[in-house]
Amino acid sequence: MLNIVSIKIGQITPNNYNPNVVSEDMLVKLRAEISQKGLCEPIILRRKGNDGYEIVDGEHRWRVCQELGWEEIPCIIQDYDDNEAKIKTLQLNYMRGSAVPVRLASLIHELSKEIKLEDLAKRLPYEEPQMLNNLELLKLPEDFSQLVEAQARKEAEELPSVISFVLYKNQLEVVEKAIKIAMEKLPEGAKNLKALALEEICAYFIEQQEVKKKPESIIDAGKSS
Repeated sequence: MLNIVSIKIGQITPNNYNPNVVSEDMLVKLRAEISQKGLCEPIILRRKGNDGYEIVDGEHRWRVCQELGWEEIPCIIQDYDDNEAKIKTLQLNYMRGSAVPVRLASLIHELSKEIKLEDLAKRLPYEEPQMLNNLELLKLPEDFSQLVEAQARKEAEELPSVISFVLYKNQLEVVEKAIKIAMEKLPEGAKNLKALALEEICAYFIEQQEVKKKPESIIDAGKSS
């Protein structure tokens, strides 16, 4: 039976191998959920040092609780060694958020030094060919660790967001017509055309608003020139 204990937030530190990233939209929802209903699922820790703990699962929940000013957080403490902690992190994070590919590749690479890929495939939510393909991301130059972090930060910053709107039929017709017109002006072969078209529409609107804000004298001067 697992025991849930309260641990002071200051005694807890995140691990340095977590590949998971959560979009800002999901973080907003997570903050709202925790602030309104509390933490329904304890985070999982392992002991680190004399009186400290390292997160195995639940880093984003821990960070939200920090932001909300919590002093303690419900936890489950497990006796995991390094490899077992990394495996558990991968197993549990698969169900939440998205793994930054280069961090995932780095973590699989570290585990594969001591555990065969075929054995990892039996425990992780990835097939062996998937892991082999992921490892192709790593060419392991001398400054590999710095490159991993730089690429991971870049990928985390570029993580796409999903937005949604509730539209009535007449509103939908206007939006779809505008997107169709904007798509016709995009270069052939562009990916994610609707998103690019919507970006173009918004950029045009912002530009027009900026023009309206300029003093008339500046606009007239521009016309006369």
